[in-house]
Amino acid sequence: MSTSISRMAVLAASLALAAQAAHASTFQQQVAADPSGEVDVSNISGDIVINGWDKPTVSVTADLPGSTQRVKISTDHGRTSVCVTYNSRGCNSPGSSYDGSFGDDSSVRLEIYVPRRSEVDVSGVSADIRSRGVAGAQQLRSVSGDIDAELGSGDDEAQSVSGDVRLQGSGRDGRLRVTSVSGNVTVKNVAGELEARTVNGRLEAGLSTARMARLNTTSGDIDLKAALDQGGTVESETVSGTQKIQVGGGYAYEVKTFSGDIDDCFGQKSERNSEYGPGRHLDGTRGAGGGHIRLQSLSGDISLCDR
Repeated sequence: MSTSISRMAVLAASLALAAQAAHASTFQQQVAADPSGEVDVSNISGDIVINGWDKPTVSVTADLPGSTQRVKISTDHGRTSVCVTYNSRGCNSPGSSYDGSFGDDSSVRLEIYVPRRSEVDVSGVSADIRSRGVAGAQQLRSVSGDIDAELGSGDDEAQSVSGDVRLQGSGRDGRLRVTSVSGNVTVKNVAGELEARTVNGRLEAGLSTARMARLNTTSGDIDLKAALDQGGTVESETVSGTQKIQVGGGYAYEVKTFSGDIDDCFGQKSERNSEYGPGRHLDGTRGAGGGHIRLQSLSGDISLCDR
């Protein structure tokens, strides 16, 4: 009896795989696009891979695992839209409501080539986002997927809730905004202005030249390395996370904690806020660049250094 049941189970699994393979398909399409236009991409679940190339064309390839997924492409006045639909639900974005039951195997892998100077707006829910070779501004958003991108424009934004965010800048002056809740954030080789915020994810940032850096976490650690522009500012704040701040250049600094320790490589000792109350502070100047650094924490430790 057990042998018969095992054979039936194997047969059922084989039939299910055969049915899935029968429904699976590959979508491919190319459309003419403005070399400096906009490209919007939306996919709820799976992967989104964006590649910049030197053609006035948007090329889309999608692996569709079931019969309920479709890819829709539209163009209008320099704007190209690519989205994956599930069960005839229409195009979705992270702000759209859905019940999570897409039918078949819902993960769809999108690989899209866009004109290199395009402005790109990508949205996913449980979709990982990867971007390479795009010189235009990028807005990348995912709920539970990771974001891994090379940035070229100097004016970009990345948002995730539980996914990690890894961004590699071009060193071009601009503005970058990054937010995450529980995912870690890593930013390298950016310049100009950086605003980065997490709740309990770790935040690691490197700026070749910082005009303004504003970093904030609740329980996540902050690790910043930057060269401060003349007159530039750095503001960093945590509740219980540890801060390790390494900033070169001339600046005045103010460091405050309620119950955490303060350390520096200047040989200066922090002082108590009052004789009997809690809290410590460290104030001083390094060089004559006219910059300003302000670091605050409730219970986390802070380390400040200029090398």
